[in-house]
Amino acid sequence: MSQYPIVTSTGQRRFPWWTLLITGVLVAAVGVGFLIWPFFAASWMLVVLFGSALIANGLAVLTRSAGSSAALIGGLVLIAAGVLAIVFSDLTVGAIVAFVGVALVVFGVLWIAISARFAGRSPVILVPGVLILVGGIVALAWPGIALAVIAVIGGICLVLLGALIIWTANRLRRVDVSATTIVI
Repeated sequence: MSQYPIVTSTGQRRFPWWTLLITGVLVAAVGVGFLIWPFFAASWMLVVLFGSALIANGLAVLTRSAGSSAALIGGLVLIAAGVLAIVFSDLTVGAIVAFVGVALVVFGVLWIAISARFAGRSPVILVPGVLILVGGIVALAWPGIALAVIAVIGGICLVLLGALIIWTANRLRRVDVSATTIVI
């Protein structure tokens, strides 16, 4: 078992507590933004995450498969799709919400069909499938409401996470680093 001090040879912390504090404040601020502007925040977040994922996957394909013309074309197509998804954000949000809504409807119907065989023991097993089906129908019928609900739930989670990070940063600020070691 070895011990590694969390301070450098000059007596400074390796990881300053205030970086966690700033991170917590930023996370909580994003959560508040989601709560204040739920539709804008949810659609913006969805588009940026989706477009960024496409671009990152395109870059990964380009770097992993050097020399292959199929990989070159595939990587460039993914990057172009990511850029287009961000540029045409309204279409992207509509397509993603429709896709998720259809997937939820299909998944809810399958859940109900499969769990109906076991419902004789307890009909409670049908509840998740019904909730998933209703969520899919709501997402298809009212995509704005579905995005707003997701944003509000996400905002609450982010505010709580930010508060937890801030609390942790304040606890770390009080730690005497000269007397603390990590045992691995």
